[in-house]
Amino acid sequence: MAYQDHLDGELVAFTYQANDGSFAVAKVRGTDGIVVVVGAIGHLSLGVSLSMQGRMDTHPKFGKRFKVQQVLVDNPKTLTGLHRYLASGAVAGFGDELARRAVETFGLRLLQVLDDDPEQLLQVKGIGKKRLEEIVHHWKRDRAGREVAVLLQGHDLGPAVVNRVVERYGDRAMAVISADPYRLAAEISGVGFKTADQIARAVGINANDPRRANAAVRWLLLDAEGDGHCFLPQEELERLGADLGLNAQALAAAIQDLILKGRVVRKAAAIPGHERIYRGEIERREAGVAKALMQRAGLRGGAGSDVERAEQKVGLELNQDQRQAVLTALTHGVAIITGGPGTGKTTIVKVLMRAAALRQEEWVLCAPTGRAARRLQESCGKEGKTLHRLLEYSMQTRSFMRNADKPLQVDGVLVDEASMVDLELMEALCEALPAGARLVLVGDADQLPSVGAGQVLADCIASGTLAVSTLHQVYRQAQDSGIVRNAWRIQAGQEPISAEQDQQAGLRQDFFLVPRLRPDHAVQTLIKVVQERLPKLGFDALNDVQVLTPMHRGPLGSIALNAALQQALNPTGESFARGHKTLRVGDRVIQTRNDYDNDIFNGDVGRIHAMASGGVEVDFDGRKVALVGEQVDQLELAYAISIHKSQGSEYPAVLVVLDTSHFVMLRRNLVYTGVTRAQRFCAVVGNPRALRIAVQKDGGGERYTGLSERLSEGFA
Repeated sequence: MAYQDHLDGELVAFTYQANDGSFAVAKVRGTDGIVVVVGAIGHLSLGVSLSMQGRMDTHPKFGKRFKVQQVLVDNPKTLTGLHRYLASGAVAGFGDELARRAVETFGLRLLQVLDDDPEQLLQVKGIGKKRLEEIVHHWKRDRAGREVAVLLQGHDLGPAVVNRVVERYGDRAMAVISADPYRLAAEISGVGFKTADQIARAVGINANDPRRANAAVRWLLLDAEGDGHCFLPQEELERLGADLGLNAQALAAAIQDLILKGRVVRKAAAIPGHERIYRGEIERREAGVAKALMQRAGLRGGAGSDVERAEQKVGLELNQDQRQAVLTALTHGVAIITGGPGTGKTTIVKVLMRAAALRQEEWVLCAPTGRAARRLQESCGKEGKTLHRLLEYSMQTRSFMRNADKPLQVDGVLVDEASMVDLELMEALCEALPAGARLVLVGDADQLPSVGAGQVLADCIASGTLAVSTLHQVYRQAQDSGIVRNAWRIQAGQEPISAEQDQQAGLRQDFFLVPRLRPDHAVQTLIKVVQERLPKLGFDALNDVQVLTPMHRGPLGSIALNAALQQALNPTGESFARGHKTLRVGDRVIQTRNDYDNDIFNGDVGRIHAMASGGVEVDFDGRKVALVGEQVDQLELAYAISIHKSQGSEYPAVLVVLDTSHFVMLRRNLVYTGVTRAQRFCAVVGNPRALRIAVQKDGGGERYTGLSERLSEGFA
């Protein structure tokens, strides 16, 4: 990529540094004097020599500055720069005075002395053997990071990626990259194949090297898994490979080589060219889940009287479909309960748990996310756990402690929000279930599938081989809700009706369409509804209202909406800046990764309670957790979140934002999932054409999975 301007100079001072080094404002001494530089250079040490590509512009408030896009770092070129470099703490063991003496003794040869003959440093007053050991130890340890930074930053990779590389490979980092830079694409988050390919050219690996095609196949399969696929048809893999500059012959040779090495599996297909290409790990996982479900499925005896007694104990009378669903769950090794909003899935779970207790059976309730598990617990009065907690995930081993060697001590496991369960999590659950235990999956198959690879619930239902109870009857109370009625309309491919247009008697006024053709008008409307309209209806703007959007980027993505909503709802107060992110006391935030040490999980929402030393203290449903350093990077503002992130959660009031700029994401199950997150109020704000496109588009997010066919073929 070519940049407009070039600047060489010495880094002499910082006026601002983000804690993680991802952003800084600095002063660089160039040939024409001091230049203000802004960009991802906060991780660098004072005194180093920089060669930068970027753009010179003039800020209306801060004046002339150089916005750096790409930077190469070299050792200090002047005695002053070398002194500044050592005194800044770049080399542990040196302070200001010791750095001055060392520079006076060795001049610009100092860093070469550190590399080749560090014993010479004993000539410097104040450096004894103990101090020398400290200096040499840190110099050697940090050298890997410095070398990697110089190489990777030349390819637009920032400090966070550099840190991940050094953390994974240690002092072998440069050796690993030089030997096989394609490992970066497979093993380091934030590095794609094209970037690894550029690095490969830089270290002398040519475009015809077999490692290139092998790496491309592995990366394309991994990338596909990130989109939910379990495999790619060979024809599709060849098309994607061509986009990377690989010919069909090189790709075929790479696939065959990877098959021989056990890293790739090819499954036959009726149509030539459509053979299924799996990563070996995923193919074995899919086959294992299919086998486990087949072995566990089947009848396990009667339970009719237990269901009737449980209904009496709970004080609820089930309809015929619901009663049959409970009976099926008690009498089959694997059972699925599915249905749309208002069909009483929660009621079934209550009765099922009471029936299990009457039979003196030990069952556990669980869900993929913390919020879904807590909602399950609140509605059923029985402890709910996340699947990770149930299976006892260990950060040390990065695996589940509950497995075939240490199974769960239960008679049954019920998983709510099962549409969110991916293939990897289902495999872990199947391995941990003891022989004879029953498995019940509860969920709405019309919602979005899991974020991870696979679509387990949908495939299990589609196979036609497992016991499935589908609920159709909507409770009278739910029938009166515009939210529920319109969710069913969306599911049927019909456009929803706004409350002011729906004249049916007794219908609650809880669903509205708010057309806004321009994104800026939509943002203004959102802020007004959140700040003014909903509080008048009894909703707390900070606690009860959730804005949902299909995408992260763009004028109506979660990033832009969060900035606008934060400014409107929480504009002042004590704050913490990290990179381009500013968090304030009172902000609503969402955890974006599982943090097992702090017992918080991807999708957990909290409020910033206070500032902490080097971070923030977050209140997650009454439990306060201090997060510092890189832990803060796992937090994002949550005034607006993606619809995918909302899965498994419900909110008193929901505002769904839709625009034609979201075109690539617009489809029926996306809008359906967003609308069904609302408990008491829902409004769809945005372009009516975007809503129409989404409702009419059934599918569009199909996944390449084989679980359904494996189950069908296995039972046949």
